[in-house]
Amino acid sequence: MTRRRRGQATTEYFLLISVAVVGLAVAAYAFIPGFSEGMDNLGSDASTLVGAGAANGSGDKR
Repeated sequence: MTRRRRGQATTEYFLLISVAVVGLAVAAYAFIPGFSEGMDNLGSDASTLVGAGAANGSGDKR
């Protein structure tokens, strides 16, 4: 007798999708120069915002 486990398929699909997205992002970072430059800029911008305290709402609100 086999018991059906409910919800497992959804979790497995989300895990599979997340692995595929990460793989695509890594491939794009490695082979597309504009993508890697954009990701580097995004990281720099994020660290600047967090360093300035803007992430918790106390930053410059222009």
